[in-house]
Amino acid sequence: MQISYSRPLDQAWLRMKILLFRPFDLGRWFVLGFTAWLAELAGGYSGGASEQFKISENLHGEDIGDWATSTGESVRDFFDHTWALLIIGMILVLAFLFWLLILWLSSRGRFMYLDNLVHRRTEVKAPWTEFAAQGDSLFLWQVVYSLVVMVVMASLAIGSLLVFFPVALAIEAPLAATVPLAILAGTLGFILIVALVYIEFFLTQFVVPIMYKHRLSATEAWRRFLPVFREHPGHFALFGLFYFAIMMVGWILYVAGGFLTCCIGLILLAIPYIGAVLTLPLLTLGRYFSLEFLGQFGDDYLLLDPLPQDPGHPYGSGQVQGDGTVVRTEDISEDPGGNETGPQDS
Repeated sequence: MQISYSRPLDQAWLRMKILLFRPFDLGRWFVLGFTAWLAELAGGYSGGASEQFKISENLHGEDIGDWATSTGESVRDFFDHTWALLIIGMILVLAFLFWLLILWLSSRGRFMYLDNLVHRRTEVKAPWTEFAAQGDSLFLWQVVYSLVVMVVMASLAIGSLLVFFPVALAIEAPLAATVPLAILAGTLGFILIVALVYIEFFLTQFVVPIMYKHRLSATEAWRRFLPVFREHPGHFALFGLFYFAIMMVGWILYVAGGFLTCCIGLILLAIPYIGAVLTLPLLTLGRYFSLEFLGQFGDDYLLLDPLPQDPGHPYGSGQVQGDGTVVRTEDISEDPGGNETGPQDS
């Protein structure tokens, strides 16, 4: 099996142009952008810069120990108040519920956006209802997965602190004693982050389309995806790098365009829904790219109809119907004459 990267990208570029620009329809952009915004809601729009907490480099071990002791006492004094515990508890519960809501909407939105791309239309209500079971399954899988990841990350963080912090605070410990621990912790952390990023990437780009095509649950779709992944791990890993590179170049161009508009474009990009509409070409290109790539592994993974080779075909010229569907090849023929019926009348 010969796996290509350039051909899926070329096909994705053509599909994106046909859907969004042949012809250009602003109303279509806003409806399709809404489903894209929902699909990216859980992981797309987070902003704001957080300040880094720094400790002065001239502090000695005794100073850091005193600072840690005083900070711990302040925290204990704060938690001695019942009202403080209630406020923190309410904030955590509300934040957790809000996260669940965002994750659920995003899970349903992924299938809405995918359905519109596959059928080249702009629907909201129909895919929301039709793929409710798959969206809810994806939501539950992500909740369990996120909780497992949080437990693992917290355990690793606590374990690292228990090992690294006492050594770092020891007055007699030379700097060389902490460097290997820091390198080991950094390496493990990097590997873990890369693995988590790829899992989320495979879930969105490949597992969700498999769920969509075969009406499977998230767990069943993973079972169908993993065998083909084990046969071609290098191809999928390289595709991820290729995909991220394309997205990075696309976002660089968007940011550059934002600066050229005296930052007005950047302000619009920062508005979640409007930003999704403006970046719809990039989002659509990336989604079609992954679908074209996945389709190379067999009919079980093929979601898109082949593009017509004839440039005069209505699909190639962008002559679409009002509901967004495209007149297919079998519906087109020469006029048989006034006394004969054509394929549209049969």
